[in-house]
Amino acid sequence: MIERIDPPGDPERALRDSGHEPHAWSAGPHAHFPTHIHARPKRLFVVHGSISFNGEQLTAPAGIRIPAGFAHEADAGANGVECVEAFE
Repeated sequence: MIERIDPPGDPERALRDSGHEPHAWSAGPHAHFPTHIHARPKRLFVVHGSISFNGEQLTAPAGIRIPAGFAHEADAGANGVECVEAFE
């Protein structure tokens, strides 16, 4: 199950300070990411725009934690999305 988490003021710095290696990325309007899983848990923060994971809408600022092995898909919003994420 995807867990909502409070987004820090500076997600990239917060991830780095907690010992993770952050990665920033963006996607254009309505970009689709097909169903997939990750071997490790992931923390993801939406810093601009919006995206939905398994139909659950996230609009900046927002954060989630995706457990390892959890199947999920995502769709960027109408104005695209910018995120910062890191594997735990």
